[in-house]
Amino acid sequence: MDRPAYEKKTNIVSRLTALYLGALLIGEPLIVHNGFFDITEVKTVYFVVCTVVYLTGRGVCALQFGGRGASAQIDDYMALGLCATALFASAASGYFRVSFFGSTGRWQGALMLWGYAAVYIALRGVPLRERDVELPLCIGLALSALGCCLDHLGFDVFGFGAALGPFDAGRYISTLGNLNFAGAYLSLTLPAVLRRLLCAENRRRRIAPGIVCVLGLWGAMAVRSECALLGAAAGIALLPFTLRDRPDALRCAFLLLPGVVLTAECYWLLSAGCGVGLSTLTAALLRPVPAAVLALAGAAGWLLCRRCHDTRRILKVYAALLAALILCAVTAVVLLNTIYYYVNLNGWEDWLRFSDGWGTDRLGVWKYCLAIYREFPPLEKLIGGGCGVLARIDAQHRYFTDAVLDAAHCEYLQILLNWGALGLLFYLGWLGSAFARAFRRGGELALMLLPGLAAYALQAA
Repeated sequence: MDRPAYEKKTNIVSRLTALYLGALLIGEPLIVHNGFFDITEVKTVYFVVCTVVYLTGRGVCALQFGGRGASAQIDDYMALGLCATALFASAASGYFRVSFFGSTGRWQGALMLWGYAAVYIALRGVPLRERDVELPLCIGLALSALGCCLDHLGFDVFGFGAALGPFDAGRYISTLGNLNFAGAYLSLTLPAVLRRLLCAENRRRRIAPGIVCVLGLWGAMAVRSECALLGAAAGIALLPFTLRDRPDALRCAFLLLPGVVLTAECYWLLSAGCGVGLSTLTAALLRPVPAAVLALAGAAGWLLCRRCHDTRRILKVYAALLAALILCAVTAVVLLNTIYYYVNLNGWEDWLRFSDGWGTDRLGVWKYCLAIYREFPPLEKLIGGGCGVLARIDAQHRYFTDAVLDAAHCEYLQILLNWGALGLLFYLGWLGSAFARAFRRGGELALMLLPGLAAYALQAA
């Protein structure tokens, strides 16, 4: 391809990709039709329509201009391996149509996996400006988080709450749908904007991302889901590792803790004034002593790093402290469920003592899913039972008396059941190789997105 044609193709592809990302990042969290009654289907259809239009446009560009794309990487092969496993599992399951389209598995069937892989491969290598992602991401996050806050504070601006019964009204929020979906979205997007705030060149450029960060944090609190809190916390904890080449931003990252505490306390007062509550863990962390400990820890980190310009040393110490903190927490939980089971936890039993009802029945569901997997024959253990296998088995032997269980409430368990050990291996390989390459060689755009993606990967468990 001659240079003028190459430049023209690159320009068209970049603009098409920017339009596609804008449509997804703004539209996907906001699109609704019949309130919450068809929210999963509507968001799926919206994604599929946008993706088909985009991939068709890319195909037309390839036919018009020709040329070769970016060379294949190991993550591309992992993605295709997962897709091939899903297709084979769908055929072997005896329920090809259901598994291929995913009608009983929240529409995450083999066809959708091929769509995800196609988009992933198509996006790689496309030259994008930061604002092509940053601007629509901020708009989508700000509007959806604002909707969450208004919904939580009692302002049913969309009129969705009026159509819901008391039980369902407590499970859904704004245009994001299920509380756990909302928590996943906010933990995915908020860390990216927080990094943009830290890396802003001057105070004026901090105003817009600062406003979006406040709304995003308030939205995560408004969701009243511990998943949202844990996902956002994981994203904030991982942020410093993407600032290794920005010493000033790295030092300021430690000030996020007191800033987050102050911002959260403001929303707590606002919600209390409107007579609505927060999640149990959020309320517990905002009490005077835990809040002061968090704020002082962040301020101390900033003071200790203020005169240090060696980012590698700062990150090594930070990584060691973070690992020690996680190890201590895991050890404490294990001891409290074994040797010290008799110790009174003063209201923290629901969090720190495990039973089948732990995490809104999560632990019981996980045990149930693992028992199903153990009963699989060897081939199904390897490639899974196809999308919808959990709902199909649960319909015969109900775990809940009032509903069919169609989700394992752990993404990795869900993949294990649907696509087997081979599918899970390909999926983890896809994630791991993509993360490693982005962290080693990614530019500012990749580093902006990494903390949220890592937080989502952790929260998905």
